[in-house]
Amino acid sequence: MPEADLPLKGVKCVCVIMFQQLPVAFTMLADLGAEVIKIERPGTGERGRKIGQVPENGSVKLSSYFETNNRGFKCLTLDIQKKKGIEILYKLTKDVDIFAENFRPGVAERHHFAYEDLRKINHGIIYLSSSAYGPDGPNALLPGVDAIAQAAGGLASLFGEKGSPMMTGQHAVADETAALVASFALMVGLYHKKLTGEGQKIETSLLGSVVRLMGHSMTRVLFTNEDMPRGRARVWGGAEPGVAGSFNDKNGRWFSVQMVGEEAWQKGVAAVGLSKLLADLGCTTLSEVTESEEKTQLFLHAMDKLFATETREYWVKKLRELDIICAPINTLLEASKDPDVIANKYIIEVDHPKAGKIKEVGFPWKFSSFTPKAGIAPELGEHNHEILDRLGYSAVEIAQLKKEGVI
Repeated sequence: MPEADLPLKGVKCVCVIMFQQLPVAFTMLADLGAEVIKIERPGTGERGRKIGQVPENGSVKLSSYFETNNRGFKCLTLDIQKKKGIEILYKLTKDVDIFAENFRPGVAERHHFAYEDLRKINHGIIYLSSSAYGPDGPNALLPGVDAIAQAAGGLASLFGEKGSPMMTGQHAVADETAALVASFALMVGLYHKKLTGEGQKIETSLLGSVVRLMGHSMTRVLFTNEDMPRGRARVWGGAEPGVAGSFNDKNGRWFSVQMVGEEAWQKGVAAVGLSKLLADLGCTTLSEVTESEEKTQLFLHAMDKLFATETREYWVKKLRELDIICAPINTLLEASKDPDVIANKYIIEVDHPKAGKIKEVGFPWKFSSFTPKAGIAPELGEHNHEILDRLGYSAVEIAQLKKEGVI
């Protein structure tokens, strides 16, 4: 399918957004054909442009952070604190489908681009506002970032061995989750508008996205009023008991195994020759393993000793031949070269006008009717003339706006 026929072609978005949470949501829309115009501060742009800058192809410097989070956008520099700047923003949003902002709560209201301001100009606008803690509650007006949401939403408490320090992850899991939540919300907003002709305000948050990410683990806590245990293995009892754990091979390389149900358990322990030993430990069945912390630790110790006798390649191959679910624990570098990642184009190569061919994250979906297209992140103010010309500004007027610091 040619680029002109991508499914979101014709969807117009204007965004006053920064960093990762909402930009990632809009890169996914841009991959699917939407026009995304990002507003940035004249002269400097957003601070994310300098995060993760690395040399690429010699002297050209690219920010891996900004390139990934802003690909496919058009950039208009605009000082929306100036009267002429807000006038341009109003003209720009008059016929768009979506407007988005992720400033600290209250900023949009103070600078007159809140939902009620833009709704007067464009009654059918879908307005997305994303915050740290959500629109209600005692911390609604506080700023926040990924690490804060990982902490407040409980995510940071789940990783690591019992008794080890709690910590937020190296990767921005809350930001990426919030991006997925936001992009889904925008699809719902567009569909609702298609059915009814009505726009609306949509509010999402980092905290709400992490709580959704916690899913059934959060529900388990609500049912039992007990916290989730920490550790390198998850065990659960009931009608369908299960275990998921991480183990070390003889070379110190980690892999994960998960078994659900007694049938898978019996097949697995028999295949690796642990039936008798586990029976001696009182762990003949998976239900027995999950009945106490002591038995869980006995089981894990036995598995550690066994798996330390061979390489993880050996164990993964052997277990997969028995249809037991397992996989190596890849580093990010290893994951970038994983044969399934490559085969499914989860890593892609794109042409950059300055750096040549660069590799970056691909698409998490595969559609039978079309192929998404990844663009590149824009230079600061790259599309000023194109966008302002579309709004009816002459070359002389554009030059004057630049002289005045409006663009």
